[in-house]
Amino acid sequence: MDHLDGLKPFCDSFSPTVFWDTDNQKEIEFSPGSPFDEEDWKFYKNIRNTKPESNPQRMTVYSGYHAKYYNQNEDGTPGGDYLSILAPTPALLADAIEKDDYNDASYVLLYRAGGGRILLGGDSHDATWDHILANHRDLVTDVDLLIAPHHGRKSERDYSFLDTVNPKMTFFGNANSEHLAYSAWNNRGLKFVTNNQANCMVVDTKSPNLTLYVTYENYARKRNPNTFYHSTYRAWYCGDIT
Repeated sequence: MDHLDGLKPFCDSFSPTVFWDTDNQKEIEFSPGSPFDEEDWKFYKNIRNTKPESNPQRMTVYSGYHAKYYNQNEDGTPGGDYLSILAPTPALLADAIEKDDYNDASYVLLYRAGGGRILLGGDSHDATWDHILANHRDLVTDVDLLIAPHHGRKSERDYSFLDTVNPKMTFFGNANSEHLAYSAWNNRGLKFVTNNQANCMVVDTKSPNLTLYVTYENYARKRNPNTFYHSTYRAWYCGDIT
């Protein structure tokens, strides 16, 4: 639910036409006092169960899929900003269902934008990264920005994938500091920003250098004394990522 919370109001506000999903069998029981809204889960299950007839329309896509508009032009050729689906595979999903552990059923996407590459790690675990490095190594080598898998939390995992991904910058999500895997990045000399430090991070993907802004002014000023407020992004300038 930490990846689905707010789904219904998001769809109500922005009316997406397509929803990517996997044929998972995940079930959740809500206990009293849950921090999440059960209506979001019911909304998701309605999309999952009604499949193509849902609103938004549900599409089941897996690693290596190609189609117009997300990684092909009108004529079927690659070009422009696009998304590459790196994971999951049907085999990873089947294993996740069998184990009732859905981390390796998570989407991992590479977004190429503004000349940079942004890697969205989802909740991917070790089996996912074995697949990615075996099948998509060229796409994930030396990326510009990594959205850390599992929010950057320690998760009893192998971090050797970072030796290949080697991101210029990583974003860690919301988590208590003692739960974040700082050492895996520090030991490799990799830069990162956390929501704990910066509040929200905003990236201008139209910039050839992926310009970073944050919503916490004090952090922006520590990072860049020449910071300024960007009224459109409603955030403070930090500098270029690449």
